[in-house]
Amino acid sequence: MSLLLPAGLAALLALPVIVLLHMRHTSPRPKPVPALRFWLAARPEQTQQTRLRRPPFSLLLLLLLLAAAALALALARPAVAGALGALGIDLQTEPRHLIVLLDGSTSMAAQGEAAGRTRYEEARADALARLAALSDGDVATVLLLGTRTATLSATDAAGFGQLRERLAATPLPGGRADLDAALGLGRDLLLPGRENEVVVLSDGAFAVDPATVGALGAPVEFRRFGGASGDANAAVVSVTARAGGEGGGSLYARLANFGPEPLTAPVLLLADGIEAGRQEVTLPAAGGTVELAWPLPPGASDATVVLEVADAFAADNRADLPLAAGDLSLRILLVSDVPSPLARVLAAIEGARLTVEPGERLNDPAGLGNHDLMVLEGVAPVPGVLDELRMPLLIVAPPDGGPLPTDGVMVEPEIERLRSGDPLLAGVDLSGVTFGESPVIAAAAGQQEVVGAAEGPLVLRMTVAGEPAVVLAFDPSVSNLPRRVAFPILIANAVAELAPAPLPETVALGDPLRVQPRAGTAAVEIAPPTGDPVALAFDAADESGSPREALFAGTGLPGSYGVVERDGAGAETGGGRFVVNAGHPRESDLRPTPGLAETLAAAEGSTFGPAGGPGAAHLWPLLALAALALLVVEWLVWLLPRRRLSPVGAASSRSGSGSGFGFGSIRGGR
Repeated sequence: MSLLLPAGLAALLALPVIVLLHMRHTSPRPKPVPALRFWLAARPEQTQQTRLRRPPFSLLLLLLLLAAAALALALARPAVAGALGALGIDLQTEPRHLIVLLDGSTSMAAQGEAAGRTRYEEARADALARLAALSDGDVATVLLLGTRTATLSATDAAGFGQLRERLAATPLPGGRADLDAALGLGRDLLLPGRENEVVVLSDGAFAVDPATVGALGAPVEFRRFGGASGDANAAVVSVTARAGGEGGGSLYARLANFGPEPLTAPVLLLADGIEAGRQEVTLPAAGGTVELAWPLPPGASDATVVLEVADAFAADNRADLPLAAGDLSLRILLVSDVPSPLARVLAAIEGARLTVEPGERLNDPAGLGNHDLMVLEGVAPVPGVLDELRMPLLIVAPPDGGPLPTDGVMVEPEIERLRSGDPLLAGVDLSGVTFGESPVIAAAAGQQEVVGAAEGPLVLRMTVAGEPAVVLAFDPSVSNLPRRVAFPILIANAVAELAPAPLPETVALGDPLRVQPRAGTAAVEIAPPTGDPVALAFDAADESGSPREALFAGTGLPGSYGVVERDGAGAETGGGRFVVNAGHPRESDLRPTPGLAETLAAAEGSTFGPAGGPGAAHLWPLLALAALALLVVEWLVWLLPRRRLSPVGAASSRSGSGSGFGFGSIRGGR
């Protein structure tokens, strides 16, 4: 039970006042005498003396004290959470606005208290019970937390029923929940003139900012849902691979143990469903991690890492990784007669599929246009070929007579100009780099120098055949740059600027997917593991050349996601898939955040503890009725003796007045 207005208990000061009033003795007790004739003739002096006596412990005093105590408690407005609701008694006296923050993050898919039920199912059942306790005049808002927060609301009895039906049919949205953002939204939803109550239903596996809670302006009740077997859990939290287009390479996995004790368990590698490796691993306790590596069999298209352990959350004990990216990989065409270290760098870009062709292949460009980026290394295509292919270009060591006009040679160029903060140079350290003999690129309209020497640019942007291009004027084979880590970073920055991002093999749980469609794509269709496909539409490319981009935020459910690109007529132009695994360093950690319940209970006006039940019943109407009933009983008890004495007093009065010698009564002292 909680007191909404504790200051009302000050009315309990009336109890000693009532006792003190009953201790006062201002009138003598009545005594019968034979006659009043001589008493009246004596005309005694009228005196009234106030004295205190012992408290008269009588039924009348007890009833008055109980009535006063009941009124004082009623003024303090006591309330209980769900105690009377179970008895079918509804003492709600003010319209309520119930805001339920239902945690729908992936961790809520773990085992709950009851066998066969998840934590989300138990929390949803609690929310449904709270909604069933509402009545006309109340307002209900449900915030379903996941990667995105869904808002459901109702304002009348019919709406409450529909809201319960929708919520009962809503599956776990998954992803990672942001309680701070949800509390901020709840603050904006508070209604004036109503009793706003915020209820958080969660496993408690997230943090919250005390400042956000303090600024909420409404009481918060926190109900935690955990598992009967505890919160110990181990997971495969990440998996990646270095694989060529035909498979092979290596696979890397990270495993974590969030339980209180070290864990030893077997770990399996499956390639296309067939066991390809097994290791016995000991995982340190309390969030300790272990990293594993396996060689991948050539030709494998899918890999799976399985941690064989029984814990609270089985879904994160395995992680899948597609090794064949499909048609939506980054297709790079390298045209070079003598491939330099550039080919190794391009092949190592994540999601890239590299094709190498000799320079003579440009004489017959049929079939070369099905790429996202063309890299020309030391070759000069015949006139008109680039106009026909029309794709972004990375030009390295352009020769004389190529698509770029040259004006002499730089023998040993040194950097004199550098465009600070340019995206091409992000993470690139060019100090001490030698470039060797390099051509001087003739100035042209639209050029943007990024790195320049005294004689001319070394790295620049420009437009070639109407397509964006990045030019590295130096030859990597005579420069010391390929022996530095700056070289792969520079090439990766250039590829990222010129070509659309490849479809990743995996996406972290709850992270949005950045989608960049290829040229000619009007829409991208993404099919989640369950539910209907989501279509992302794109406008036509503008003249600025900036890449078209959209975000897909529905990555809260583990599983395989299909991706299809379509042209303006709706025909499929490419497809692929990516995987979202349940294992995540945050969602796989089922341990409740320390101090979360105390932080939420400190919300302004908070009156309900962590163990509160559905709804809240106000007891002051019952107490007021009890006080009124006690006063009625006290009045009846006081009135009944006077009715018994009234006839005697009337007869005595009549007898005394008739003869002067009749019996009467006087009020005398003790």
